[in-house]
Amino acid sequence: MMGWWWIAAAAAAALAYVAAKLMEVLWWRPRRVEEHFARQGIRGPPYRFFIGCVREMVALMVAASAKPMPPPYRSHNVLPRVLAFYHHWKKIYGSTFLIWFGPTPRLAVADPDLIREILLSRAEHFDRYESHPMVRQLEGEGLVSLRGEKWAHHRRVLAPTFHMENLKMLLPFIGKTVVDMAEKWVTMADPASGEVEIDVSEWFQIVTEDAITRTAFGRSYEDGKAVFKLQTQLMAFASEAFRKVFIPGYRFLPTKKNTSSWKLDKEIRKNLVTLIGRRQEATDDERLQGCAKDLLGLMINASSNGGRRGQPVSPITVNDIVEECKTFFFAGKQTTSNLLTWTTVVLAMHPEWQERARHEVLEVCGAHDIPCREQLAKLKTVSNVFPGTLTRTFPPSFQTSLLPESSA
Repeated sequence: MMGWWWIAAAAAAALAYVAAKLMEVLWWRPRRVEEHFARQGIRGPPYRFFIGCVREMVALMVAASAKPMPPPYRSHNVLPRVLAFYHHWKKIYGSTFLIWFGPTPRLAVADPDLIREILLSRAEHFDRYESHPMVRQLEGEGLVSLRGEKWAHHRRVLAPTFHMENLKMLLPFIGKTVVDMAEKWVTMADPASGEVEIDVSEWFQIVTEDAITRTAFGRSYEDGKAVFKLQTQLMAFASEAFRKVFIPGYRFLPTKKNTSSWKLDKEIRKNLVTLIGRRQEATDDERLQGCAKDLLGLMINASSNGGRRGQPVSPITVNDIVEECKTFFFAGKQTTSNLLTWTTVVLAMHPEWQERARHEVLEVCGAHDIPCREQLAKLKTVSNVFPGTLTRTFPPSFQTSLLPESSA
């Protein structure tokens, strides 16, 4: 009898300990954080048990995106749409305020001097934020999320992929993709008027995917394209999950969508491992002269040769290569295609710049030839258009929320 009493007492003590820990994480610590910042005059939407302010955040985002931007998209005031919750709470709490992703606090900062201090002067004191679990599954454990010596090693290995001499070899392939797209547009045009209305966002995604596949997989292009097609399907699941209130542990439940997501991720990994194995067996892989260095080949070569100049670094494994391929596709596709889409929209809003850019391209590159590296360096007007769209009007991190239903 006494034995059962001790077991019951131990179980009750264990439950009390777990309950206390949960209350510490889900209530007491968030309350202390709120009080800490309140003493400094920094406030924000109130923390709600377990979910923080995610429910209000999602509701504001959904309400903002429920209506399409009215054509002809003349306004550059995009903040109320792409960051509706920030726009709403900034008006209430000021340029610096506290928000809650579940029990995890984040400080929203808009003061330029404070941002400069965080990103430059004291960057070593601030770590990168943890992304949504579904996003982490997509982006992989590559350069975006690596830290320390492993990040530095991977960066050294992958840097030659983006050297100008190497990119120069990829120009004909990427140029041909763009030319094929333009020729298809011509066939779609009305014979009488010569006009056609198209969704440029979809077309630019195809062009971007092709360029990324060439850069990542090189002569394994067709196999890489099949892998990235699966990755695109997985991105659709992540996009839907990201718009919902995040419930810790929900992604482990065997729901229909979670099961489909798991199968896709498993198939992506399996295909990449098979592709890596075939490239590792190709003894002439690194002996091809006059061929562009692709991300996959550089990673495989580094995994075979070990560290740089005898430096003791962790070897690059097959899993590392898989994760870098996933990262490269996830980080590159949407941001680049969205930049192209919104550059097209901005040029349509400012026809005088559109004419200047067109005239410059025809003058420097000709009407039909694919531009070479030397010609691209001479496109001064075009070089101004892209940074202007990218940095001043439509930053790539938020461009997806802004995409119109169609762009002519």
